[in-house]
Amino acid sequence: MKGIHFMALVFWALALIPGGAWAERGEVIETVGNGVIDWSKGILMAKGSGAPPREARNIAQARLMTERAALTDARRNLLEVLKGVRVDSSTRVENFMVKDDQIRLQAEGFIQGSVEVRRFRKYLSDGAIEVTVAVDLAGDFLSLMLQSAAEARKGMEKPPPPAVMEPKPEKKTLPREPPRVPLEGKPAPSPSPPQVAQPPIPPPAAAVLEKKPEPPPPPAVPVPEKKPEPLPAPVRVPEKPLPRPADLPPFTGVVLDARGLGMKPALMIRVLDEGGMELYRGQYVPQEKAAQNGLALFSRDLTAAQTNPRVGKNPLTVKGSKVNPANPSDIILAEENARKMAPYAQKGTFLEDCRVMVVLE
Repeated sequence: MKGIHFMALVFWALALIPGGAWAERGEVIETVGNGVIDWSKGILMAKGSGAPPREARNIAQARLMTERAALTDARRNLLEVLKGVRVDSSTRVENFMVKDDQIRLQAEGFIQGSVEVRRFRKYLSDGAIEVTVAVDLAGDFLSLMLQSAAEARKGMEKPPPPAVMEPKPEKKTLPREPPRVPLEGKPAPSPSPPQVAQPPIPPPAAAVLEKKPEPPPPPAVPVPEKKPEPLPAPVRVPEKPLPRPADLPPFTGVVLDARGLGMKPALMIRVLDEGGMELYRGQYVPQEKAAQNGLALFSRDLTAAQTNPRVGKNPLTVKGSKVNPANPSDIILAEENARKMAPYAQKGTFLEDCRVMVVLE
């Protein structure tokens, strides 16, 4: 069932592309080598070609071997496209593949599951074949990326190393004096006898003064103890609970207008308020839903984003204020817009199903 859904998605998405071009109007397309990342649909595509081998026995075998070579070349190019996918603003998939062989093997297996878009197959005059393959970013591989990114974030929060005991300084021993060699015709001087310290001479008895006994100190007067005054109890401001999802306005999704903020598309985005509180990608978004749907899709046209089926028929549109300087894939909302989105940062709302579109310049 999953494979049928993926095939329908790819063919529906690519059937709208006129003349074999990669993108249609308003889509966010990033070119990487011989392929592209379609951030508006969440898919990767790459081209490859194969030439007919000379050792083929007949035309049918030559055609089959040429197709196989073209698919191998296209998937090799698709792997390079996958390496260039941004997980967040500063990390790409290639960073995880270099550090972990298990992720590299899973990435290669993920690429082997790509499908050919037969609409784009070309037969060239010299007998060569050019093919295009595509794969959906959402699914098991996105789940692996989300898990790896979470583990990397935990690894950065390591406790400080234990204190190292400083070694004690070694005792320095003086070098021994070399033996004296007597000069010719002169006897060696005899060593001087060691000097013995003389005990101190006590002073005469008449010089010792008699010490008078000191008077005893006056008795201490007990001072009554003052009991500390009790501190006033801290005043707790009760947190206003979020309204129930059923009581919220019936919005079906959210469109985040990030035009002019310098944001780049990535697999993992977050929405924050000015105080740093997370409004999206919190604990209420299950990892399985984030992996299945992707955290967000991207567009360059506000109207196209508002009418995208992902956000439904009645989306909430909010304008981003700025991006997080430490992580430009995080969108920060001003107080007024954050107040509109904050009630939906809970389970049972459209944010739990990742119904989010981001508009870029």
